Amino acid sequence: MKKWWVKLLLFLAAVGLILLVLVATSGIHSKNAVERYRDQLRAAGEKLDFNEVIPPHTDPDKNGVALIAQAFSSMPYPSAGILLTNRPPTMKMVAPGKAMVGWQQPDIISEDSQPATNSWADLDAELLVESPALDFLQQASERPQLNFELDYEQGFTLLLPHLSRMKQASFLLSASAMSHLRRGDSAMAATNLQTALLIIENWKDEPLLISQLVRIAMTQIIVNAQWEFLQSSNVTEPQLALLQRDWANLQLVQPMEKSLVMERVWGTRTIELLRTSNSPSSIYSGWRGPIASGSGGSGDWLDALKDLGEAVKHKTSDDLWRVSWSYDDEFAVLHGDQVLIEAVRQAGTNGYFKDALADRDRKLAALGLNRSSTNWLRSHMNDAMTMLGNETIQSLAHSLERLLGCETARTLTVTAIALKRYQLRHQTYPGNLNALVPEFLPEAPRDPVDGHPLRYQLLPGGTFLLYSIGSDNIDNGGDGNAQSGSKSLGWQRARDWVWPQPAAP
Repeated sequence: MKKWWVKLLLFLAAVGLILLVLVATSGIHSKNAVERYRDQLRAAGEKLDFNEVIPPHTDPDKNGVALIAQAFSSMPYPSAGILLTNRPPTMKMVAPGKAMVGWQQPDIISEDSQPATNSWADLDAELLVESPALDFLQQASERPQLNFELDYEQGFTLLLPHLSRMKQASFLLSASAMSHLRRGDSAMAATNLQTALLIIENWKDEPLLISQLVRIAMTQIIVNAQWEFLQSSNVTEPQLALLQRDWANLQLVQPMEKSLVMERVWGTRTIELLRTSNSPSSIYSGWRGPIASGSGGSGDWLDALKDLGEAVKHKTSDDLWRVSWSYDDEFAVLHGDQVLIEAVRQAGTNGYFKDALADRDRKLAALGLNRSSTNWLRSHMNDAMTMLGNETIQSLAHSLERLLGCETARTLTVTAIALKRYQLRHQTYPGNLNALVPEFLPEAPRDPVDGHPLRYQLLPGGTFLLYSIGSDNIDNGGDGNAQSGSKSLGWQRARDWVWPQPAAP
């Protein structure tokens, strides 16, 4: 009769063999499911490979990047002085629905944790030093494309130093516009704004999500500067017409779609890269941030044994992820990416976001990415990769709200310019937005949130109320007060997104 420990070893070996077969079978099944879904996407015309999503090379004569590089070289890096520590305020909200006209203020005053006060002469002196950069930016804006010719094959190791510099350029152009408005030079202020808008538009083909988010940030900077421009009595109808054209031509939705398609290619390539690593969870945890290691105990033999057990568990989990669970994650990421891509396409087709975002949330919930793993073994192994699919998709999903906010700001800006043009020509604002058609707009503007006409009222005293219903999808009658639980004065943090009126001096 065999000894009991021999029987135990045989039993454990049998259990291990069964688990190995189950894991291998599951891995094959998941891998096949990924390949079938990829084939399904390709049959539907989706792009899944790098050579399909990398933008083509640009004719050097049409590419403004060389001029942008010269502008970067002419800008201090990192930016110093007023443009870093105390930029002139633009469209600063001081009350619900009311913003301070920054260029009308006697000084440039920072209210941050380190208060600072500068004169407009200080700003002019700094802008004089940066005038070569402004000249190069204007020349670059005259080229139809900005292609930095990035090596997209590097994936998440790709360095992108130009992103911060592009945003810095928007701040520089905004500050220059404010300086010219202060001096009553609306022509040069309009040139600064037009330069910024053309640069943002010409850079639209860089298919990286982070690049599109920087474009959104740059657009919001120029929205604020454009509001300041509209408060000047020196602006002319031709200046406004050119700026309105550039705002109307600014593309945000389609470039975001292309960036999400690229994110899908990068995401699957990243999973493939992790699959070839000896410790994918360590790499993934490094991306998420440092984690505690070891038992943190007294260092005796019991702690050492616990650490050994955790190390074995960690290694086994990594091995199982590579051969099986990684395909489950890839399957989930591919489905989640497709949901987001379809949401952006739906918003672009409809011209508004409400239905697209609702469908996105419903489909993502159905995928169950935010639920704990239904795989018993994976849950008990405390697999560090469990949240890969959820974290990847959720981080991408938030970009759609950013896109909605910026697209709404763009639409309100176009409408506000058309209203100013009407007022200059007719000495009053119109009774409704339909009066802007076709003289100043091709059609009555619609709210990017719900697709209904933008809300507008002509108010006593010659002012107007113009607003979008905002992120809660509820028309609150133009309520510019902060959303419940928020103390922010930001106009896109309010119950309705109200285009600000100038506050009293």
